[in-house]
Amino acid sequence: KALAMTTDCNGRYVYLDPQVGGRIAVCEAARNIVCSGGEPLAITDNLNFGSPEKPEVFWQLEKAVDGISEACRALGTPVIGGNVSLYNENAKGAIYPTPGIGMVGLVHDLDHVTTQGFKAAGDAVILLGETKAELGGSEFQRVIHGVTEGLPPDVDLEAEKRLLAAVLEAIREGLVRSAHDLSEGGFAVALAESCMSGGLGADVDWRVELRPDYALFGESQSRILLSASPGHAMRVIHIAASHGVPAAIIGKVQEKELRVRVNGREAIRADVEKLTKIWKEAIPCLIGK
Repeated sequence: KALAMTTDCNGRYVYLDPQVGGRIAVCEAARNIVCSGGEPLAITDNLNFGSPEKPEVFWQLEKAVDGISEACRALGTPVIGGNVSLYNENAKGAIYPTPGIGMVGLVHDLDHVTTQGFKAAGDAVILLGETKAELGGSEFQRVIHGVTEGLPPDVDLEAEKRLLAAVLEAIREGLVRSAHDLSEGGFAVALAESCMSGGLGADVDWRVELRPDYALFGESQSRILLSASPGHAMRVIHIAASHGVPAAIIGKVQEKELRVRVNGREAIRADVEKLTKIWKEAIPCLIGK
C-alpha cells in the first residue's frame, strides 16, 4: 500500500465565487489523488483570507467554507484538521481568498500507482468528462487578456463522484497507462504536461462543438486525460459509460511532436523537447527579469 497526498486551490475561482471555488478546491484535490491511483480519504484546510472585520472578506470566508463542506460531504472526505491565516492584506487590499486543500488518499496496491506522463507511442489518448465554454478565472483569461472576471467554471458534485469512480475502476483493472486531471490551463496544458513528463508527443484530432480557445484553454471541471494501450482503450470507454461519464478517444501518443487539431483545423504543432526546455527555463527567466 501507499499514501497519496496533494495540495490544491485556485484563488481566482474563489475570488469570483467563493462557494464554487471552495467546492472546486476539494474536487481538484480528489482528482489528483485518483489520478495517482489512490482513493480519497480526508482533507486538511489552510484558510488564507484578508481581514474578517471587513464584511466582504467575512462573506468570502463563510461561503468558501460552505463550498468546502458541500464537496467533502459529497466525496466522503472529512476535514480532520486545518489552520487559518487572516488579515493577509496591504495598502492595495486583501489577497485573493485562498482556502488551500491538503488531501490524503490510499493506494491499495502499489501496482495501481499511476503517473501523468505518456508511456508508449501508439497508446490511445482518452478524454473523460464534458468540456464547456468556460474561461472565467482561467489562466488563459489572465495571461492573454490580463483580467480575472466573470464566473468560474461550474462543478457538479455528482458528476465529479462518477468521474472519480470510473477512473479509479479503470486504474485498478490495470487499463490505464497515465492519468492527468484538467485544471489550470485546461486541455492544452494537461496534454503538454503529459507529453513533457513522458518525453513523448501526441497526435490529437478533437471534435468538439466549441471555439478553439474554449476547447484548448477552458477550465471546465470534472475532466481527466488518460492514456491506455490500443487493446484496453475501448474497455476504458465502456467503464466510463457505465458510470455515466462522457468519454472519447481523441488521439494517440507518438514520438517527439505534439500536434493538435480542433474540428479538423490545426491549432498546435510543437516539438516536445522545445516545450520542455521552455518549461524548465521559466523560473530562471522570470528571476532574471
